[in-house]
Amino acid sequence: MIVKWLKQSNSEEYDISDFVSTITWSGSVGQASRQLEITVIYSPIEKNIQEINISIGDRLKLLTDGGALLIDTMVYSRERKSEQGTVQYSSYDDLNRLLKSSGTYIFKNTTPEAIVRTVCNDLQVGIGRLVETKVPVKKMLVDSENIYNIIMKAYTKAYQSTGKKYMPLMIGRKLNVIEKGDIVTGFLLQDDYNITSSSYSESLDSMINKVRIYNDKGNQIGEVKTDEWINKYGIFQGAYTKEDGVNQTTAAKNMLTGINQEASIEALGNTACISGYGVQIRDSLTGLWGKFWIDTDTHTWQNGVYTMSLDLTFKNLMDIQEVEA
Repeated sequence: MIVKWLKQSNSEEYDISDFVSTITWSGSVGQASRQLEITVIYSPIEKNIQEINISIGDRLKLLTDGGALLIDTMVYSRERKSEQGTVQYSSYDDLNRLLKSSGTYIFKNTTPEAIVRTVCNDLQVGIGRLVETKVPVKKMLVDSENIYNIIMKAYTKAYQSTGKKYMPLMIGRKLNVIEKGDIVTGFLLQDDYNITSSSYSESLDSMINKVRIYNDKGNQIGEVKTDEWINKYGIFQGAYTKEDGVNQTTAAKNMLTGINQEASIEALGNTACISGYGVQIRDSLTGLWGKFWIDTDTHTWQNGVYTMSLDLTFKNLMDIQEVEA
């Protein structure tokens, strides 16, 4: 892997791959922003070791050996450990600025795509490809809210209308919003080939098997349910209030949630396996067989070995934000 350091003071870029002992590249659906951590060899006593003094605000890039960019980040923290002779740098892509910024807006007669353009322009964050939902947002008021949450509220409205799931993703320094859940092509996780360990669990904690639909006056106007789940586990009820421009039945059905199934995999690494994407698995030890979605991923390069740790879900889930009717 190639690690490059862009020094803000002189805008010069340096290849520091030879001085990096450990690389950790990670992300999760809930965290949104992806992170890059590197450990750099440091020894003020040993004159043969070149000093790499990366400052807060400098940028770090991680590229494949073929030169494909995986992440472009800004350094947020550094920690020097004298007993180990190393400095650890933690950096995040520019989606982190959306997570750490807030704003107040009144959106009327617009679309999720237009809302993204407005908030990104205010923060001078570049915009890449935004999936065109064309879902009308009649009115959305936000008061001192997190910018990332504003974006996800807008796309939650789209999800409630279309049933499609959406995910923001930084490509380079540009924010993209894509349909969530594409499967990593041409790749299979298999217990007798690239899986080193695995685990599997089930839980009833998130069950919703009946949703009552209400109008803005609090009167029930509809209902969706899953009789099979109700007969087996009893009623776990949710409520949905009808919104303008949103299909009430689709929105209520999207709230139905069955048994929560989770799995984790340790395996040889593949850079295409990142949060929000799906993978094919054949693991006879846990019985994991079929298509799963990555909720959290951690990729590590150390001592010439590339491994990854994946937390998986059995459903393609979106980061849903509560939206007022």
